[in-house]
Amino acid sequence: MSVIPCLVDRWSEENNNIILTWKQNERGLEPNQHVRKRCWSESLKLLQKIRGIPAATERLELEMTVSYNTFLFSLNFCNASEIEESLTNSLSRALEACGSQVSCSDPVQLWEAVLQTLGSSVYVPCVHKLLLIQWMLWLMQCQSERVLTLLMQTNHKREHSAPVNLQTETRNLALSTEEDSSLKVAMAAKDLKDLLHICTVMCEGVEQMKMERYSEALEAFQEAQGLPSPRSLLGQIHTLTGQSFAKLGQPHCALHFYRKAVEVDGACLSALYQSALVFRQLGNPKAEIEALHLLYSAVQLQSDKSSSIASLVSPAVLFGGAQMTFISRVPSPSRILHTLAHTCLIKKYIYFVSISISDGVEYYLDLLASLQSDGKDLILTGDGTSFPRIPVVYLEAGFALLKAKRYCDALVVCEEVITSTLDFIPERLLLDADEKLKGADSDVVLENVDLVLWAGAAHLLQAQAHWKLKDTKEAITNFTRAINQLVKVFIKQKDWKQKHFGNTEAMIERMVTVEAAKGQALAGRGLCFLEGGQLKEALRDLNLSLQMTPGCKNTEMWLTEVLWRLDRREEASAHWREVHSTEDAPKSIKLPLYLQLWPDDTAFDFSDLKKKMEGYIQAK
Repeated sequence: MSVIPCLVDRWSEENNNIILTWKQNERGLEPNQHVRKRCWSESLKLLQKIRGIPAATERLELEMTVSYNTFLFSLNFCNASEIEESLTNSLSRALEACGSQVSCSDPVQLWEAVLQTLGSSVYVPCVHKLLLIQWMLWLMQCQSERVLTLLMQTNHKREHSAPVNLQTETRNLALSTEEDSSLKVAMAAKDLKDLLHICTVMCEGVEQMKMERYSEALEAFQEAQGLPSPRSLLGQIHTLTGQSFAKLGQPHCALHFYRKAVEVDGACLSALYQSALVFRQLGNPKAEIEALHLLYSAVQLQSDKSSSIASLVSPAVLFGGAQMTFISRVPSPSRILHTLAHTCLIKKYIYFVSISISDGVEYYLDLLASLQSDGKDLILTGDGTSFPRIPVVYLEAGFALLKAKRYCDALVVCEEVITSTLDFIPERLLLDADEKLKGADSDVVLENVDLVLWAGAAHLLQAQAHWKLKDTKEAITNFTRAINQLVKVFIKQKDWKQKHFGNTEAMIERMVTVEAAKGQALAGRGLCFLEGGQLKEALRDLNLSLQMTPGCKNTEMWLTEVLWRLDRREEASAHWREVHSTEDAPKSIKLPLYLQLWPDDTAFDFSDLKKKMEGYIQAK
């Protein structure tokens, strides 16, 4: 009969050695993941040995403790259903050891039997450890109703004077967290209970947010703030509180809590990101850009740090993928860089905010370097995220360089787009506005239109760079190349804007953009011809440009100048009056950033034309 006590002692020592190894690792003596996997493997083998003989009360405390440790170690190596299956086995063996059997697969009923059988025994601390594991697994799977049922079973002796809900049950939960010094555990039951408590309350708040019940969500987060928690978790609580205030239309309260989140946890990236969104909403571009810059720096620092050290049970594991994405959503570094660069350009040249253009350029150059280091194919199809297609990023970078007067660099960046699209552009793209395209066919047509647009826009930006460099001959050549690319897309019907083109708004948007790009290229070439004295060619191109993009003031003025120089004074005078009788230009269409430059940003001086026209009209 002395064999059993000998086994218990030996297996207890084996368990304690495994936990000692883990505790040393937690103090940073060895890389985390390797040690964790080894502890899991050794603990699993020990559990299998214990389960290799019939369950008995003299080994029950040991078996349940080893089960608890094994389940904790297994979180990174097994899915929740596998752990739950093993947990069910442990509970069934505990009942078997006490001479009770339950032939059911429902874990709720199984727990009811375990709590009734062992709830008043010396094994309560061990039972409650396994109950914490069950709570953890159901929390990971977002099964809050099951968690509530489990906690109510545990609190069955308490009278319910208030409505039953998960927050109340969690708050009033009385668990035995005593530890047996002779059997070491990987994580103290009290620590796990505290972590589960705060994460459960946070999950309840997140669910309220998803249902757009933000006041109720605030109540949950305010309760969570008063619970013991690691700094990183408290930072996330403050961030979620801020998000709730933002949704309730209180942006300044939101910023207050985002600031608290960063003060508590400097690595709380989601707080920085949400701050940037609020600053954008408040119309404060400088603060938005500062927040995005801090966010990008923090993301870079975080990616440089080793991720080998991690807690045994992390909030990220407890929340699950979907919940964690909601709680700590932050764009990728590439997306942050693009938002920074794009915001600098948009705020500077669309909303005329005093922001340094050189900052935007540097962000774009960093982004291009990042994309190249990642080996991204320039014509790779979209990945379904909000990140723009890579040729668009290159074109925006070329536009930024043009704005910064770095014309030679702009030429190089745009050449990347031209050479990368060269083999993919169709010879001709004849479109029928009456034809309703199916999903796949529509995608192919959109892709082909995009390729033509990107190549044409790249030539257009190059032409503008050559014009700024006073190289009119090269400017004309590239304006012509842009036009030749863009006219490859042809629509049968002249009234296509009034039709449901291809049964998709995306196609109309693309075609309007192509037309605008053609108009800009024709206007640009017309201006070059005007400067070179080729008046007939200038007249042709400017008239065609106004057909593509009617209402452009600059183009109208250039056309007036051409008519005047051709000695068609009456036409020039009539045209001048018409231009100045229009109070406001027609509403501008929404164009990509890289098409915002020409012709409204030219340095053409109309003062001489104005003097001539006013003198002519007065003389009449």
